[in-house]
Amino acid sequence: MRIGVIGFGYWGKILSRCLSEAPGIDLSLIADIDPLRREEARRRFPDALIAPGTLGLSGMGALDAVVIATPANTHYSLAKAALEAGKHVWVEKPVAETADQARLLVLLAQQRRRVLFIDHTFLYSDGIRLIKQMLVRKDFAEMRCYESVRTNNGRSRADASIFHDLAIHDLAILDFLVGESPLAVSATKVPARDAAVPGDQRIMLSYASGVRAGIRVNWSASAKTRRIVISSSRQAVEFDDLELHHKVRLHEFPFAEATGYDRFHGLDADRDKARVLPLCSQKEALANAVDCFMHCIRTGERPVSDGWQGVRLAAVVEACVSSARAGGQWIPAMCVT
Repeated sequence: MRIGVIGFGYWGKILSRCLSEAPGIDLSLIADIDPLRREEARRRFPDALIAPGTLGLSGMGALDAVVIATPANTHYSLAKAALEAGKHVWVEKPVAETADQARLLVLLAQQRRRVLFIDHTFLYSDGIRLIKQMLVRKDFAEMRCYESVRTNNGRSRADASIFHDLAIHDLAILDFLVGESPLAVSATKVPARDAAVPGDQRIMLSYASGVRAGIRVNWSASAKTRRIVISSSRQAVEFDDLELHHKVRLHEFPFAEATGYDRFHGLDADRDKARVLPLCSQKEALANAVDCFMHCIRTGERPVSDGWQGVRLAAVVEACVSSARAGGQWIPAMCVT
């Protein structure tokens, strides 16, 4: 399978490494507008053709699939060009800036009978997969609340909102676990204690099934955090992606109805009572995603993170942006796919 990567920035480098390690894949092309990045790509992947910028698209004739890891505002045009050229497409999140653009890409992929794969990597994490299995098998009581803290200790992005960049990870996980789109969302900015540091964005989501969700995101927090708590009336399952070995813990005790960050403090206080749940493997989530992409190309199956999920999430993100502009007003987020 001959694959080309467009964009050799932070995530493009990780994708290129993972693709080059996967059996059955020939990393044939890497394109980037930056000459220094092209030189690095040439050193690290000497067998790949290195091309300047999107001029790499001119070499798509020999490719089976294209991986797009460029700024978010270029995803739609590059994915559209690749699909029109008859290529399977893997595109970094978000698939597009709007739900309308995402829908056009899905319809184009269906017309050309090509796989449109959205890089919602957490859906391929063994930890998130385990939680999904627990919900399906009823090993975990009915899901009532989802709380997440997802922060970076770096700079903001100019090419995408924090909803497109950070919050979309949790929106994808919610779409996967809950199995329905939220009815409405509210996004508010929480003032920072230090005026020099941007505050948190707090996103609340309501679902027809009664599930409540809260997501806290911040680009410039004091530390990087990736923690999720999913709770019922008598259980809580915790996922911490930054844990090296014990990523998933099950808390078997009556769980208080506290919301927000206090929920995590409560879990930490009773950490010694939690049961660590073993994962089926310690395989890298991105490697699992690559395996899924390849499988779908070979079989014609739809990936979990297919284009229609991209449409649904784009609609939710649009509602988040509108709510933030309206001071946290609840905005409908349902999307017909």
